[in-house]
Amino acid sequence: MLGLYAIMNNHYRITSNREAGDGRYDIQMMPLNKKMPGILIELKVLRGTVAPENVTEKLTALSEMALQQIDEKNYAFEMQDEGITQKMKLGIAFYKKQAEIAYRLD
Repeated sequence: MLGLYAIMNNHYRITSNREAGDGRYDIQMMPLNKKMPGILIELKVLRGTVAPENVTEKLTALSEMALQQIDEKNYAFEMQDEGITQKMKLGIAFYKKQAEIAYRLD
């Protein structure tokens, strides 16, 4: 989060764990210039012990679930209200030092 803020704070207002729509998003990057895309990030952690051969498959599914959660809980509500027309949505799933990212530009 701190790294995002340091790099992007001239272009985005970065907030985390705030209420939006029907829940709380993990990270929202609201563009200061409305022509730039807004960015919503939902993070998930794969818990428990997972066989190494199954990690990638499970992380991929979990990152897709995170992406789906952004839509189901309407986390982009504030961006729509602010007139942001393009939105980059990212679902990021982690397991130990491995990660998978699902994304969509709406």
